[in-house]
Amino acid sequence: MNILQITNRFPWPLKDGGALGYFNFTKGYYQAGVNLTLASLNTEKHYITLEEIPDHVSEMADIHLCYVDNRVKPWKAFLNLFTKKSYHIERFITKDFETQLEQLCKDKQFDVVVFESIFVAPYLDVIRRNSKAICVLRQHNIEYLIWETLAKIETDTLRRWYLHLLSERLKNYELSMLNQFDGISAITEIDKNILLESGCQKPIEVFPFGIHIDKLVRNNSNVEMPSLFHLGSMDWMPNQEAMKWFIQQVWFDINERFPNLHFYLAGRNIPLSFFDFNNQNNIRVLGEIEDAVGFMNEKAIMIVPLFSGSGIRVKILEGMALGKCVISTDLGAQGIDAIDGEHIVKANSAEEFKTKIAYLVNNPSEILRIGNNAAKLACAQYDNHKIIARKLDFYRRLAPAH
Repeated sequence: MNILQITNRFPWPLKDGGALGYFNFTKGYYQAGVNLTLASLNTEKHYITLEEIPDHVSEMADIHLCYVDNRVKPWKAFLNLFTKKSYHIERFITKDFETQLEQLCKDKQFDVVVFESIFVAPYLDVIRRNSKAICVLRQHNIEYLIWETLAKIETDTLRRWYLHLLSERLKNYELSMLNQFDGISAITEIDKNILLESGCQKPIEVFPFGIHIDKLVRNNSNVEMPSLFHLGSMDWMPNQEAMKWFIQQVWFDINERFPNLHFYLAGRNIPLSFFDFNNQNNIRVLGEIEDAVGFMNEKAIMIVPLFSGSGIRVKILEGMALGKCVISTDLGAQGIDAIDGEHIVKANSAEEFKTKIAYLVNNPSEILRIGNNAAKLACAQYDNHKIIARKLDFYRRLAPAH
């Protein structure tokens, strides 16, 4: 099978869930014997040169990069107010990428073109004009829901108005594109149902995030028991909101009750304001971690108090595979087939977080039990090889209708 995978960023290095979400499918296609071409927008935020891509990554696909300066620019954002277009989407559009995709379609005959996220959907037209391939949209998140939620919780009136405008325009575009594709790949049943209720009439199936079990090696020899940690991309607004809330509404009280307990905050692009908490109330703000697996192996309880976003949290699945006891909100844990109290611990308010953290700290055997159950579940249901096999079968079943 010849597949063209189109991404709005190059999926390397693996420093955040977005990169992992793309890369694990890239690697999965390669391991399944797919003849893969990867065309990626090369953004300022995630810029990379072909020389910087390691050999074990470059051998997976025929790689093509196209630079786009998608940074938020005040003047362009202001002018966008006088249009009906989504500024989120407009930032990823460049004529150079259209030309590159057109040439790829002339040079190669693709069976399937996978559009990784709604941000590359504007390039559907150029693919349709130059290829007879099946076109599939992979919805990593329902993007407008993230901004819709952020608008609701914003306290500043002007900023709330602007976030609401952004979410409405993104919603209009996102939903208008659903039936333009031949098939939709959703990441959770919840997302699938939302898309169906929003008028999606195309074949849609759920393919959760897959993890490479062989790369996630558990090592319990040096666990700080008990200890709490959060690991995630801190330039993602839902993670910033989650950590501000957790530190202010939960951690200070927990620290008073358990003065020897530590909370570790790690991730790339942590805003400077968070470093004000470093070394206060047993908080350790570590910044970007070189060895994420090693870091998680050394800690006991993962905290994921998300209140906005959709899709599956990559780091939760990785933490589960490493035997971590995860405490998350219902939203943070959505899409993961885990039972509260068996494979994961759920909490949706400050009081629930405090109560359940205290219970686990006082009962370390429960941390181990839930972590072991989590590892078994992650290995059984989220193995990337199995998910890729199902996805390729989905593409084959789309072919006759196409």
